[in-house]
Amino acid sequence: MTPLRDLANGLPAVLGGQILLVACSVFYLIWWTVVFAPDGRTPRPSGALFLAGAAFAGLGGLVLLVAGIVTLLGRAPASTALTVGGVLVGGILAGAALIALTAGPLQRPLTSELPLIVTWATVQLATCAALAGAGHLAAPAASGWIAIVLVATLIGLACYLAYYRLDPVPSYWVGMVPLAVDGLAAGAFGVLVLAGR
Repeated sequence: MTPLRDLANGLPAVLGGQILLVACSVFYLIWWTVVFAPDGRTPRPSGALFLAGAAFAGLGGLVLLVAGIVTLLGRAPASTALTVGGVLVGGILAGAALIALTAGPLQRPLTSELPLIVTWATVQLATCAALAGAGHLAAPAASGWIAIVLVATLIGLACYLAYYRLDPVPSYWVGMVPLAVDGLAAGAFGVLVLAGR
């Protein structure tokens, strides 16, 4: 395993990306609580600051993860680039299929959450493939990473579909679940990167 302190190995970028995604979840949860709490309050102006924090942290996290993936691909066999490319193409196709399915037969209005769910899952799976291909993630840890992504994605999709079918109070709580799950998942991935397993 290459030490984490070697900046050229891509691991610091991956770790930083996961930390920023945890921060994104925290900011988003605070914003959600401030703006959507079903207690009759008028949203406070400070809610916009938390949303901006979530947006910057989320975008920064994705940029760092992509930078880490690119660096790792430079140190991995050529087959790893094909795997990562397959994950990205699969994510695009899955996203298009989910948009068609949810907005069509399932009659769920399209909102930004669905593209975010698909983007998060795709980038996490691509990161896992790049880490494994470069020798920084053993098979059991990679399998665990994939399982966490799939569970978190299914939870996010279930909440996405249920949201508009619920009364205001249950929908408020259901809307928070994917944010918390994704934040916990990103934290777990950061631990795996630090452990070098």
